[in-house]
Amino acid sequence: MTLDRAGIARCVPHAGSMLLLDTVVHWDATHIACSAAAPDAGHPLARAGVVPAVTAAEYAAQAAAAHGALLEHQAAPCPGVLAKLSDVELHAACIPADRGPLAVNATLLSRGAAGCLYDFDVACAAQPVARGRLMVAFALPVAR
Repeated sequence: MTLDRAGIARCVPHAGSMLLLDTVVHWDATHIACSAAAPDAGHPLARAGVVPAVTAAEYAAQAAAAHGALLEHQAAPCPGVLAKLSDVELHAACIPADRGPLAVNATLLSRGAAGCLYDFDVACAAQPVARGRLMVAFALPVAR
């Protein structure tokens, strides 16, 4: 099943220009593949007209949020925060603006009540931009 930008907007806590993904190309129980338009100078995370490669982690975190919502059949995103990045490899200084759309992949490693762990990779024109691991901590309900 694919999902367009409007469908992704229902799955992630981001809106407007901070919604970085355009399409969920494919997803299953352990993996999500997304695409995103090449960034331009007006990108919300651009610095001096370029988007640093480290922002690939934000693309991946949004893919993970969409994946979690799809897995849980949620009508709204699960509140959480990007708690940790590890084993991050940057293959470029910035995300290329002139080579077409980005391919954003995230693979679920574990998921529990407190959060989830994903491996991710982001590429442009089949060239790696960044890869690594991200951990999301879910906001837990406050006991009353």
